[in-house]
Amino acid sequence: MNKLMLAPTTLPDTAPIEYIAAAVDAGYDGIGLRLNPSPGLPFHPVVGNAALIAEIKRRLGESGLPVNEILSFYLQPAIDIGQFTAALELGAELGAKYAMVIGDDPEWTRMRDNFGRLCDAAAQFGLTAIVEFVPRRALANLQQTLRLLQETARPNVAICIDPLHFARSGAVPADLKKLDTRLFPYLQICDGVLGPGEPDPDGLGRIAVEERFMPGEGTLPLRDILGALPAGLPISVEVPMRKEAQLSARAWAKLTAEKTRRFLAERGQPGAS
Repeated sequence: MNKLMLAPTTLPDTAPIEYIAAAVDAGYDGIGLRLNPSPGLPFHPVVGNAALIAEIKRRLGESGLPVNEILSFYLQPAIDIGQFTAALELGAELGAKYAMVIGDDPEWTRMRDNFGRLCDAAAQFGLTAIVEFVPRRALANLQQTLRLLQETARPNVAICIDPLHFARSGAVPADLKKLDTRLFPYLQICDGVLGPGEPDPDGLGRIAVEERFMPGEGTLPLRDILGALPAGLPISVEVPMRKEAQLSARAWAKLTAEKTRRFLAERGQPGAS
């Protein structure tokens, strides 16, 4: 049975309190929180806002909704790992287990060393640095990610599979079966359609909202990806609202939860109720 978590990217324009309320109303089993800005995405600052933090804690306490992950920590050329400390500390204070990391530095040695420093910073707060590879970023595929983990040799590391990035990078589900299952504590889910000539990472641009579909409504090998990973993994639902949907945040959250659970049930792996 898979527990479903609402990913912040599903409701990127929604402020934290309304976001939590939407997750509760939709029956999600957990959430991710964006505590650090991501390039090109809306950001609602939380760190340093004592009143907002207190309200978030109250809402989480009343609902019993756990925080699974905090987003997103980009390893960019000019990054100072120390600037992540406050977000990591707050994430741990809110009960998060994982800090999402994106590799966005073309100089491998610098990115590797900064990743090691980030892992050490996360470890101070009991957090695992979970890496999501993105084909249009410097850390673009599964092979590079495994190399990064091997070279940094930190114990608090994991990998988050995004099905669209996975397929666009040229990976196949069989690649996952060769790896230690402990590297995959949860995964993201969305569907999509590869463009003509894909997978071809050299030709990729930014993934638009319209390129992410509800599970089962695209052509990605979702069932095979799920089958290659341990059964019952928690699933973070990352399906931003399409422009034509014109729904409230709460309505969209409910729709994503319903359609994801329906997809899992149809493949004989029902999501949590």
